Amino acid sequence: MIVENEHGMRSTVTSLQAYRQHLRDITAIQNETVRRLIDSDTPPLEMAAVLEDIANKFLDISDEIRDFALTLPEDGPEAGSVTRGEDAQA
Repeated sequence: MIVENEHGMRSTVTSLQAYRQHLRDITAIQNETVRRLIDSDTPPLEMAAVLEDIANKFLDISDEIRDFALTLPEDGPEAGSVTRGEDAQA
C-alpha cells in the first residue's frame, strides 16, 4: 500500500500492521493538533484552515484504504466491503 507521510512523501507500507501503525501515528498527530487549537487563542480563520487540512488528510486516508480494498481478490472476506463518498453510511 502506498501512503503519504507527514512530509508529503509517498512510501510503501508492506503490511497491514505497518499501515495500522501509520494510522496510529497520524491520529496521534491530529489529536495533538486539535488539542492545541482548543487550548490556544488561534484566530477563527486559521482554526478553520487547520481543521480543513485535517479533514483532507482523513479523506486521503479513506481513499488509500478504499484503493487497497479494491485490490483485494473478489472472493476475499473483505473485498468490496469498504466504500467512500456520499453513498456511504455513517
